[in-house]
Amino acid sequence: MEEQKHIIDLAAILDNPLDYTEEELRDFFADGEHREEYIAVRRARQAARRLMSATPNIEKEWQQFSDTHFEHVHQETMEISHPSSNHTLRYLLAAMGGAAAMLVAVLLFTNLLDKSNNDNLLTVMEYDDGPQQITMVVDGKQERSLQSLDSVSFYSPRNKMTAEASISSKNSQAASGTRTLKTPRGMDLKVILPDGSEVWLNAESSLEFPTSFSNSRKVILNGEAYFKVTRDESKPFIVSTDKMHVKVLGTEFNFRHYDRETAQVSLIKGAVEILHPDNTPADIILHPGQGANMGKDGEIKVHEVDTYAVTQWISGFFYFQNQSLVNVLREIGRWYNVGVVFENPELAREKIHFSALRKDTLQQTIDNLNHLMNNHLSLVGNNIVVR
Repeated sequence: MEEQKHIIDLAAILDNPLDYTEEELRDFFADGEHREEYIAVRRARQAARRLMSATPNIEKEWQQFSDTHFEHVHQETMEISHPSSNHTLRYLLAAMGGAAAMLVAVLLFTNLLDKSNNDNLLTVMEYDDGPQQITMVVDGKQERSLQSLDSVSFYSPRNKMTAEASISSKNSQAASGTRTLKTPRGMDLKVILPDGSEVWLNAESSLEFPTSFSNSRKVILNGEAYFKVTRDESKPFIVSTDKMHVKVLGTEFNFRHYDRETAQVSLIKGAVEILHPDNTPADIILHPGQGANMGKDGEIKVHEVDTYAVTQWISGFFYFQNQSLVNVLREIGRWYNVGVVFENPELAREKIHFSALRKDTLQQTIDNLNHLMNNHLSLVGNNIVVR
């Protein structure tokens, strides 16, 4: 049973190495047998891909090439009656055929070589060609664009019916229904919830909440948000994700929960209680300066966090303290909407310290990174390529 589990873990590492933390990979490869097995299985996979690649049919390729490009030459051959000319033309065609066949073989071999080299490419983010705009979904159905907004309020003092600020919607504070705000890449949004709590929603994120907090205060987050929760001891505030939930009375914290990344809660002020996805308590209370994340094994771990670093995005800065290059570029790609491709995967986990203004151009940010990375980065089309 242990042998089978080990094989599954090794296959998972080969297929999706970025799904594992640096600590998990370091522990795995600390075992010499694991390193040898990893290399052996990777080479076997590459060999299998080469064996499964179609062998080029030179005769067929040449026949198609000849039929397409030399039909008039064949016709002229039939019309030539002089023996010496006919003999010369046959040699010419034979020479051209050999050269063309060699060219086809070279092109096919180069193509196969390129595919083999592409096996080493590491794509951590892809360019999104969809429309990039802030939207709001009403009751899970109707979606509308919120153009040119940097903030929106759903707060109504003393329960008075008012319009949704900046949206001109007359029935925004209805007692039932939900609203889901979505930010695209390259945009963030400040939201004031019906109870007056403030939320800063980062790029490529969504927040679902009821139009009224009459019974409970529960929101659903995907992506990243900074919460400044209005205190109400009779109604705890709960932020829900598919990894873990956070329960608070009144506090400030950052919650990061992007796909394919570890869910991370960082507490700035007050206290929060961590819950499992089934809402059962995890018996963990965070204090300011502490963070919690859930590993692949479902275990929630508490650690110290740099609260300055995790909140700089609210002030319009990139700030990375001893972060791997793959995490840095994933965040930059999300903000500027570009893909991120590592032609040299060995650089993916190189640790750097980097800060920059998010209002800078993409090229300015790449230039600043290249000062640290010895010019390993370049912008190719819609991708940041690391060589």
